[in-house]
Amino acid sequence: MAPKEKELSEDFKKIIFNLHKNSLGYQLISKRIHISINTVAKVIQKYKATGWLSNKHHPGRLSILTARDIRHIQRCVMDDRRRTASSLAHEVSSVSGKSVPAQTQQFSLKPRRTLSDEPQRLAYTFLCHQVWI
Repeated sequence: MAPKEKELSEDFKKIIFNLHKNSLGYQLISKRIHISINTVAKVIQKYKATGWLSNKHHPGRLSILTARDIRHIQRCVMDDRRRTASSLAHEVSSVSGKSVPAQTQQFSLKPRRTLSDEPQRLAYTFLCHQVWI
């Protein structure tokens, strides 16, 4: 299966649907707009099924912290490394006006771990432990 590309804009979908209203076939629409026939068909089928052309909202919870909040947390931690997560949570909530749990801030400080970088992390920690001994 091919990777999904960017979504079509609502204006572009309206153009496709208006051409379809003018009784043009899928092939003629795809040739005029220079997109695939499948894309034209999907747009029209979705309109017939749902009744609207707008893009749906994506699932998943919205992030509590913005990129600016995360940078603020990282800056505070770099200033004082011994600072507790609860004191950081209190400061961020006073600055941004959001109540942010300490656990959320810890997730923002810890980089995302994947299985692909696990051997590199283990090798690095092994080297660090040899230096400490």
